[in-house]
Amino acid sequence: MTNWTKESCASKPDELQPIAPGLLIQRRNIAQVEHPAVEGSDAYTTWDCESREITVSEYQMLQSIQDIDNSKAIDAYTMQLIEEGVL
Repeated sequence: MTNWTKESCASKPDELQPIAPGLLIQRRNIAQVEHPAVEGSDAYTTWDCESREITVSEYQMLQSIQDIDNSKAIDAYTMQLIEEGVL
């Protein structure tokens, strides 16, 4: 897994894109950026984001960790609702 770096694309990029067998580009914070016309050039749009290279196994590991964290958060919220008598 590499560090996050800034990336600028001519079209909207995918959040996850295979680039080689077992290797992906992961993107986050994808934002459309409008560039106004200036003398001698037309207005244009780019897509800025942060990206990093990540192996499929690293990505799957991060997804499983996130699933565990989400499950714990849901369990805690459900318990809070039960204690408050909402459920």
